[in-house]
Amino acid sequence: MFALLILAIGFYLYKTGDLQQILGKIGSRDTVNADEARKVIDIRYAAGQISAEEHAKLRNLI
Repeated sequence: MFALLILAIGFYLYKTGDLQQILGKIGSRDTVNADEARKVIDIRYAAGQISAEEHAKLRNLI
């Protein structure tokens, strides 16, 4: 019975388009984290805490 309720809610969200919005928000968190990581790397490079080689390697990893 509980599974049927979950299925019905999922189908409703799919039909209204809300499911795509929810899944889009979950997927966008990776991009935000990558942007924040790039900012931190750039700030550390600008402050002289890491070398140019380390900066390039870290940027390529992201």
